[in-house]
Amino acid sequence: MSDVYIDHDVAAMPDASEQLAHLIDTGHAVLVLGGPEALSLMPKGALRVAAMPDIVAEGAWRVTMNPETCGEHRAGLRSLLVGPTAAPGRRQPPRCDAAARDLAGAVLEILSRDVMG
Repeated sequence: MSDVYIDHDVAAMPDASEQLAHLIDTGHAVLVLGGPEALSLMPKGALRVAAMPDIVAEGAWRVTMNPETCGEHRAGLRSLLVGPTAAPGRRQPPRCDAAARDLAGAVLEILSRDVMG
């Protein structure tokens, strides 16, 4: 299954441990970006990485709450924005590959896209 990089702000969401456990249970590698404090809230099996690697495995995901992060393109990496989308304005933020209203929706998006190919 896919590597799933989780931004620290997503890892701090109240239901993060419960929701991300579904990814681990289905064979995904959950990699929390940032300091060790973010990992303390994660389910067993989650790993910490200090920063996004320059090269990622094909089909990897980056789950973020920051739409600007979606502009940090890497070959093989898909971006998923969690939370409300930005209101139309003069400058549109980079487009993410997928969006979900909450973390439960984000997990379902990853699972369904990985199954469907």
